[in-house]
Amino acid sequence: MTARIVRTLAAVLTSAGTLVFGQDTALLQDERNTVEVFRTAGPGVVHVEARAAAETKFEKRVIEAGTASGFFVDGDGRVLTNAHVIAGRNEIDVVLGSGRRLSARLLGTAPQLDLALLQVDVPPGELHPLRLGDSMSLQVGQKVLAIGNPLGLHDTLTVGVVSALNRSVPGTAVELRDALIQTDAAINPGNSGGPLLSSAGEVVGVNTLGTDAQSLGFAIPIHLARRVIADLIEMGHAYRPQLGFDGIELSPSLARLFGLPLERGYLVEEVLPRSPAALAGLQSGDRIVVTGDRVYAFGGDIITAVNGQAIAGASDIARLLLEARPGELLRLEVHRAGARHEVVIPLERMRMF
Repeated sequence: MTARIVRTLAAVLTSAGTLVFGQDTALLQDERNTVEVFRTAGPGVVHVEARAAAETKFEKRVIEAGTASGFFVDGDGRVLTNAHVIAGRNEIDVVLGSGRRLSARLLGTAPQLDLALLQVDVPPGELHPLRLGDSMSLQVGQKVLAIGNPLGLHDTLTVGVVSALNRSVPGTAVELRDALIQTDAAINPGNSGGPLLSSAGEVVGVNTLGTDAQSLGFAIPIHLARRVIADLIEMGHAYRPQLGFDGIELSPSLARLFGLPLERGYLVEEVLPRSPAALAGLQSGDRIVVTGDRVYAFGGDIITAVNGQAIAGASDIARLLLEARPGELLRLEVHRAGARHEVVIPLERMRMF
């Protein structure tokens, strides 16, 4: 009779999604999810050790060393991590979850996104690529999990939520401006390059930065990483065509101050001679205004959309260029002298970064 009551109670609690009885413990549904994500994704996370070493006839000396995290992105042994971890280092090791240490080869880097791709020859049965998710659909408040090697402590799990989206931090490249994921899942030195996971166990971000403040960490959205992985494999760097123009982002205050016709967009101040932008007919400013130590050039084209997508500034243009391919046409919608115009720039294999 007692055993039947216990079984009935367990069934009721399980169906209500509150408790799940294991062999020795009772887990909340959310705890069970956390355990399952770590169990599934953990084997795909690696410990990255990078060193700058100098070797003479008599000795080998390590000048600089650092530790970080990374994760397998495919079944061919490719590992994604942070570029700042690898910069200036000529020896890279990857430590698997089993403890096996393997030498890694650098395939390429995209410093503008703080990403690097490594190649490792992994024994059969020890390669566990993670599923890449959809960072475009993230919502503030949803659960996220970080797995990595903070302070060299392998296979460390922290849990939190998406605290904010479209964040900027000082010192990041234009491609990451207003793009970072903010989370309160603890991200400490050594977590860099590890995955930020959804409750479905999919990678939604690449952890890149912790701060001195508690519960304040940042990750690169995985949809931006997806755009450069193929380039890193093929070319060793991200494709970044040089278009040959520069300018400023418009704002309502700037528009009011100088009587500009639009409050949002990218005002072209300078177009380099014989550049792709110049050959396509993009027009620069011809009215110079000096305020303090800043010189403005007004009267040029105001870019309002690229390939049909509205833009507000340089970061939007830079992120759209991550999707660009050699030979394609870049279509700029511009506001010029009160009318809408289209400027079409053919993309060639120009200088890469």
